[in-house]
Amino acid sequence: MCAGTWTGNSFVEVSKGQIMSREVPRLERRIRTAVTRGLLLIDGVALLHGPIRFVVSLVFSVVVPGWSIVGFARIRDLAWLVALTIATSFALEIIIGEIVLSSWWHLQILEVILAVVCGALLVEQLRRQGDEAKVAAP
Repeated sequence: MCAGTWTGNSFVEVSKGQIMSREVPRLERRIRTAVTRGLLLIDGVALLHGPIRFVVSLVFSVVVPGWSIVGFARIRDLAWLVALTIATSFALEIIIGEIVLSSWWHLQILEVILAVVCGALLVEQLRRQGDEAKVAAP
């Protein structure tokens, strides 16, 4: 079992008492940036109305809240990343559902608040990814 932490643009692994550093591949940074930009677009489209709203809202509620939080962790294992993203999204949706039921809030108001908060977190992820790319560039 190994544990690790991010330092700038490299991943430091601690495995059996040895410290190893791996450079974050440029392709991985590009993929994370593209995913974050795509989810930011879905975040903006989720508030629209029309027949496509159901599909966009479903993708939004299953992926965007979780990625907004889990994306900061920079998990390298894709299976863990997807599982934690979906689990975090479901947990947040359950909490929001409980708020709606207990406080008699309007669901549309909470959806707008969630979209704004997720949008801000996704923009911050893009800013950090841009800073990492600048540091990694030779």
